[in-house]
This record gives sequence, structure tokens and C-alpha cells, in this order.
Amino acid sequence: MHATTACLTGIVLAQVANGFVSRSFRESVFRIGMFSNKFLLVGIAFEIVLQLFIVYHPLGNSIFSTYPIPLNVWLILIPFAFALFAAEEIRKLSNLSA
Repeated sequence: MHATTACLTGIVLAQVANGFVSRSFRESVFRIGMFSNKFLLVGIAFEIVLQLFIVYHPLGNSIFSTYPIPLNVWLILIPFAFALFAAEEIRKLSNLSA
């Protein structure tokens, strides 16, 4: 159950990064403004709170068959979200110079 929970958490973190960078196919998120879309920020906040409920609350564990994961698992997963973010921003940058 640890592995399933870690996988789900990794997917959620990747989608948070994807939500930020996918707002435009060509424009950098830094040009658009990282926090300019209030609806996206509310959605991401809700997604993170829901994920924390699924991972750490006994009811969430019961409903979704998950198990609390330790901090070191989060520290392994978070860099992958940043890597996705960076890869997409580099892709956008390389398209501008082409």
C-alpha cells in the first residue's frame, strides 16, 4: 500500500507541475505569471488538500486503500515534479529560438 500511495502522490505532484506549465503551449509560465490564474491556484490547493486527506486521514486511507507515507518519500517525489516543470519550460525556450 505504501507503493500505491507513493505512485498516486507522484502522479498528483506531476499534475500540479503540469497545471502550471501547460497554461500556454509557447509562452513561459514566468512570462504569463506563475500565480496569475486564481482558478488554477484554488484547484491546485484543493488537489493538495484532497491528496493529504487521502494519504494521512484514516477515512481517506479506507476509501482509497492508501497508507500514510513518510516525509522521505515526498522528498523523493517532489524533484520529479520540478523536473517535469523544467523540461517543459526548456521545451518552450527551445521553440522560441527555432
